[in-house]
Amino acid sequence: MIFNGVFRLVSIQELILFSLIYAPVLLLSMYISWNNTLNSKRNFLRVLLNDWNYYTLTEMAHTDELTQLYNRRQFLQLAEQSIQQWPKYNLTCLLMFDIDFFKNINDTYGHDVGDEVLRVLADITRREMRHSDVLARFGGEEFIALLPDTTLEDAMNIANRLCRKIESHQICVKDKCFFNFSVSIGVSQLQPNQSDLNLLIKNADIALYQAKKNGRNQVAIYTHQ
Repeated sequence: MIFNGVFRLVSIQELILFSLIYAPVLLLSMYISWNNTLNSKRNFLRVLLNDWNYYTLTEMAHTDELTQLYNRRQFLQLAEQSIQQWPKYNLTCLLMFDIDFFKNINDTYGHDVGDEVLRVLADITRREMRHSDVLARFGGEEFIALLPDTTLEDAMNIANRLCRKIESHQICVKDKCFFNFSVSIGVSQLQPNQSDLNLLIKNADIALYQAKKNGRNQVAIYTHQ
């Protein structure tokens, strides 16, 4: 409308008067438009940042910072949900494993190498797990994995394969190779029509202790006493 008015002007005086009246209006309109655009961008970035912060905090609450696996709390929640939702006629197994002589590794090579061992173990284990499995760092050098819809024989095969993969991997830090390490694994099975996660964990822990007692770097199955 302003530009249309300019074309209809017939004298310099009218042009000057028109400019004095409408130039501020035009500048004000441009300012308001630009300010609205900036506010929209700010609001968009604020929402994006809030979503990112929420996602980051959620990940921190559920994830072990060092290994990027689930932490103990998240594992217990997801494992409980998995057991309750899975058909009662299907078998569920659990692996509990930790690093053999981990304290010696820290004392000999330092905690930075010990952290690398934990990361390597997490990476190897993650690749061996299936999409439906629930894998977590349970605490310290101890890890845990729930294997839904898994027979005891299949769980043993997974555990033995994991042992062999880990013992064949050499730890290297800054292009220097140091040593190989091993894990001991305890396996327990949740019988059909049972849903006690705590009992399943307790039994796997007993089997893990037995694997260490038998000489480490091996798998032991929980057997009813």
